[in-house]
Amino acid sequence: MSAINNKTITESAAQIETTLSYMDLSFSRALKKNHDAMEQIGKPFVQRFKRYGARPEIYHLSSNSSSSSTTSEQETIAAPEGLESIAKTLSIGDDVEIWVLLQFYRDRAHADEVHSNMMQDESVGQLIKESDGLVI
Repeated sequence: MSAINNKTITESAAQIETTLSYMDLSFSRALKKNHDAMEQIGKPFVQRFKRYGARPEIYHLSSNSSSSSTTSEQETIAAPEGLESIAKTLSIGDDVEIWVLLQFYRDRAHADEVHSNMMQDESVGQLIKESDGLVI
């Protein structure tokens, strides 16, 4: 596992904010009854992505709600235009939410580097195991 000092992370995060040109997108389905647990797992995921230099945003979408939120800055905000229609297009049930993870990087090489670092992080492996028990 490679070590990253705080100065590098701070400089890297500032650079990423101005040079984002690559994005990964992933979806998970979970029962609404697992909402709080999914949110609790999402917060450390966001922290890990930031630690390794990415800018993540997590949104939850449901078929009967027009609002969504993100845990990227521990605040509630509206989902970007177009994301809400995904829940309608996928025809999810009233008891299901779609969780959308947007991950922003400088380029593909940067995304590969972040993913490699995260896969070596044992705490990320634990978060993946926890989330696997909540998704359907």
